[in-house]
Amino acid sequence: MAPSWLDRFIVRSDSPPTLDARRGTDTPVLKLKYSSLAEHRRVLTVDGEKTPLYEIKRQSILGAWGSKIHVTSPLNSDQEVALIDYHMFSLTIDFPLRKRHRIEISTSKQKVAVSGGLGELHWKGTGMEVAGAASWELRDETSLIMVAQVDHQQVGGWIMLWREGLDAQTVEELVVVGVAQIEGYERMIRQSKTSTVGVLANK
Repeated sequence: MAPSWLDRFIVRSDSPPTLDARRGTDTPVLKLKYSSLAEHRRVLTVDGEKTPLYEIKRQSILGAWGSKIHVTSPLNSDQEVALIDYHMFSLTIDFPLRKRHRIEISTSKQKVAVSGGLGELHWKGTGMEVAGAASWELRDETSLIMVAQVDHQQVGGWIMLWREGLDAQTVEELVVVGVAQIEGYERMIRQSKTSTVGVLANK
């Protein structure tokens, strides 16, 4: 059984989890490699390319991990394309280049509404190790939209888009939602470790 700190974040899945059939037969429309760098930084790079498409910068507070993440575009003079802000049971994603455009996600319900006529989507867990590797499928009522996954050390992973024919803004929204899912999971792990150290210190 997962510890209580993960209960509100882990998406319960089939046992064993059932992967979408397309993942074994088709090629994703877009495949981004998620890589950890030093000093609170991550990059997303198109599979086969060297220059990052996006850079992910965690806002540190007094040397500690912060609750806000800035997503910037190295190919566009490091312009900020999204700001992810984590709260106790939810998160918000603001897109500065699109006035008053915000996505709000409940971490308990794990549902999200994005642009492009996709409607409400939901995360389905397809692999979860306690404080280890994790993977999820973002789906509508009938089909696969995107996959997000991270390795057991949370230093590498993938965001893979499977829905064709989406406009550029919707694709960007989905990628940022994938980033938020991975980073939110890592945030929970960090909080758990901090809480555990605190409990042991007070014994």
